Amino acid sequence: MNQHRLFFSVLLIVVCCAVATGQQNFSTLDAFKNSVGRGEDRISVEATGDLNGDNLEDWTGVVHRKKSDASPTYQLYVLMRQPRGGYQVAQRSREEEIPGMGCCWVEDLQISGGSIYIQNNAKTAATMEAARHQFKLYKGQWRLVGIQIFYTDHSNDTSTDTDMNVLTGDVIEKKSKGDGKPMIIKRKKRFGLYLLKDFDFSNTFGTSV
Repeated sequence: MNQHRLFFSVLLIVVCCAVATGQQNFSTLDAFKNSVGRGEDRISVEATGDLNGDNLEDWTGVVHRKKSDASPTYQLYVLMRQPRGGYQVAQRSREEEIPGMGCCWVEDLQISGGSIYIQNNAKTAATMEAARHQFKLYKGQWRLVGIQIFYTDHSNDTSTDTDMNVLTGDVIEKKSKGDGKPMIIKRKKRFGLYLLKDFDFSNTFGTSV
């Protein structure tokens, strides 16, 4: 009797964990896409490429969910191709509500050089800003390693491009006005540890200490 109770207790824990974390392994990409593409939910952008140097094509994509009782959301998924076939969910971001009033929407998603690059855009009547966040599997963690911010103010005919290396703290800022020669400023900045699982699709993600 005690053995049966122990068995069912362990089974209950396993089932609860599976429900809480969601399915982690999929035989094909289509199987994963079908699991997240319910109702009006869809994958808005996706990219493929090798993320861990094993010469297998991994996948990343943003799931855009529409909800009747709340604002629509974004969530970034990373799936790793397994040597024996199939895919495993390696990481996922927060499921974040999409703000209105011109901020922020996902414009582009790429895999290059073992990194994930995701670009969000925001705009007002006179300004336009694009933020490109770079995530990489670094020392066992899916973390933010680089940020690029492109900001244009049409009312002043100025633009500022900022390139930040989160790992080294190097920041290169290029400021331009009209057709004049850009001014380049180099400086150091201390960045905190920002993980992909905490990514909130904000243009300011990772820019504070």
